[in-house]
Amino acid sequence: MQYLGEFLSYILIAVFAQNLLLGRAVGMSDIITATRHRRSLLMLLLLVGSWSTAGIMLMWLLSRFVTEMDDYILFALLHSLVCAVAYFAADRLLSRFSPRLYESLGEVMSYALINAIAVGAPLSALASGIPDGFAAFGYGIGSALGLGLGVIIIRNGQVILDHPDVPKAFRGIPIMLIYIGILSLGFCAFL
Repeated sequence: MQYLGEFLSYILIAVFAQNLLLGRAVGMSDIITATRHRRSLLMLLLLVGSWSTAGIMLMWLLSRFVTEMDDYILFALLHSLVCAVAYFAADRLLSRFSPRLYESLGEVMSYALINAIAVGAPLSALASGIPDGFAAFGYGIGSALGLGLGVIIIRNGQVILDHPDVPKAFRGIPIMLIYIGILSLGFCAFL
């Protein structure tokens, strides 16, 4: 049964990763548009990193106290709840006490929430396997850095793939799928 749980967890991670990189379900094309400027990308990564880290570390702590509970879905949902609470708290506090900062963060805060959930929930689901608090912190920061790398690679790929030499039949999503497939093969070489 343990292997089935691990298998389902990896499937969950794969689904989140696919939606994160390919689908509009988490607004990747909007994220790429919103992060054209370096400052916006850094703010997105800061928010995703802090919310993901908070969620992953809390789920790691919870997994230490509740040893009988090995429910992956519950940890992922609790992580999502922690990220949502952090978002709403930041939204209310910034809108009330720092409207100027709130205005500058407004376009990336909702994207940060969605992606903090998308990249952190699979890691939180596996929180019982994280050895210590430093590793949990590293997973949270690593999820933000991974998202940043994905956004930069996809954004640069869109610029390259808008070349007029690309046949009309392959323009848009088909060439992007081929591009991501080739990149995936390169990343698999590291495994």
